[in-house]
Amino acid sequence: MNLQTVRTVCKELGISEASVRRAIADKRLPIMRLGNRMLVDLDTAQDLLKPRKEGATIEEVSQATGLNITAIRRGIREGWIPCEKPGKAYIFQLDEVLKAIEHRMAEN
Repeated sequence: MNLQTVRTVCKELGISEASVRRAIADKRLPIMRLGNRMLVDLDTAQDLLKPRKEGATIEEVSQATGLNITAIRRGIREGWIPCEKPGKAYIFQLDEVLKAIEHRMAEN
């Protein structure tokens, strides 16, 4: 057991305070109150909240496709490059991105 404050848990896991507080409010993440502080088990929070990285990063997609990162972000905004954003970083399935690029090229 590794009890930490909500803020510390957020920094350690790289997630927002809102995500942790939402899990606490939904009773998915147990807390221990110590005075006016809420303490959370870091290990439990990591298992429950840390995004699982299963896929390619934006840098890997850039290297595989030859598109620069700005072009990839634009494709995401325009909705033709598929991705997930479970935390702060985009996660891509490279085969889906390649199909989307082929489809986009066929349209033009």
